[in-house]
Amino acid sequence: MTKVVVIGGGPAGMMAALQAAENGNKVILIERNKNLGKKLLITGKGRCNLTNYSPLNQHIKNIIDNPEFMYSSLAEFDAYRLYYFFEGLGLSLKIERGDRVFPKSNRSQDVLKVLQKELFKHNVEIIQDQAVEIYKDEQKITGLGLKYQGQLQADKIILAAGGSSYPQTGSDGSSFKLVQSLGHQVIEPEPGLCGLKTKESWIYQAQGLKLKYVDLKLIKAGEEIYRDFGDLEIRNDYLDGPLIISASMFIDSDPKNYQLEIDLKPALDHQSLDRRILRDFEKYSNKYFGNSLDDLLPQKVIPIFLQLSSIDYNKTVNQITAAERKELVHLFKNLKLNLKAKKGFERAIVTRGGINTEEIDPKTMESKLINNLYFAGEIIDVAAMTGGYNLQIAFATGFKAGNNLN
Repeated sequence: MTKVVVIGGGPAGMMAALQAAENGNKVILIERNKNLGKKLLITGKGRCNLTNYSPLNQHIKNIIDNPEFMYSSLAEFDAYRLYYFFEGLGLSLKIERGDRVFPKSNRSQDVLKVLQKELFKHNVEIIQDQAVEIYKDEQKITGLGLKYQGQLQADKIILAAGGSSYPQTGSDGSSFKLVQSLGHQVIEPEPGLCGLKTKESWIYQAQGLKLKYVDLKLIKAGEEIYRDFGDLEIRNDYLDGPLIISASMFIDSDPKNYQLEIDLKPALDHQSLDRRILRDFEKYSNKYFGNSLDDLLPQKVIPIFLQLSSIDYNKTVNQITAAERKELVHLFKNLKLNLKAKKGFERAIVTRGGINTEEIDPKTMESKLINNLYFAGEIIDVAAMTGGYNLQIAFATGFKAGNNLN
């Protein structure tokens, strides 16, 4: 009987272990944490967005890094097959806005429970330990070294130990050192789906504010790179929210080259917004400018506007000129922010970078450099947008690896 060791007890590792066991192998699953699926439990804000109930091409379209590598895995195990895989295990699912799939219970714990039950059913041995070395004889896997329990023989190894995002869950980037020591190239890991820091400190005067239904553009060298409509949030030292984390996927390793443009009133064109401001100015004609924006902006944003505008705070509204009003309209429609950095791995949803996909056979997930070594999940240089696409990648690559142990 072939002895298969899976390193990493996340979604990719658990799926790989299940498939390998179903195919008649003796399977050992190594997990450094006390419990499996620590990162799985926090996905989807604890609700676990399992996948996106959409066809293969929709998934490929939403994969930002190396989408072509995923064709084979997603063709074999797509979102529909994943959906019925979990339904078959007794987990009731639902499809929400944007085709996002969640357990009906809204509990990620229930996803983990059915996976653990299947692992037990298929006699997968779970060892709490950390892999610190992988052994090979010439170009063939022979075993691995564990931090506490020493050497362990293995005929096949599936490495699914995650990337660098949310290091508190165990994905601290140490798995990359394992493969680099074997001669594999690791594309420099970077935070993905993360918050963004700006050069302008004034934005954080509005800490805790949520801006809803705004239009956001990501600009590089005067060219629009990305644009979307939705919500963003201002944290204590960075921008966050759906718009921001999506935009972060279109930023390279030097965020200082990028600028954000926010339209606070996207439902109104310049002329319509000017007429709206005129109505408010008529309403507050005898008030100071600083007290005339209550109907147009959240309270926390008003001091920022007063700071950015050249209009005197103590000028009465009826003294404001057409040119000054035009400037105000422009500020509403083109609030500019210059980026300086991405928020780090501690809050990043995914890792960008990882094992070079050119060194992995996409049809089997086996290393092209070392026989009997396979990869699955976030350790591979593949990353996607939010909406369930990244968990689908994890499950699909785990499925592919576990079913192709030649």
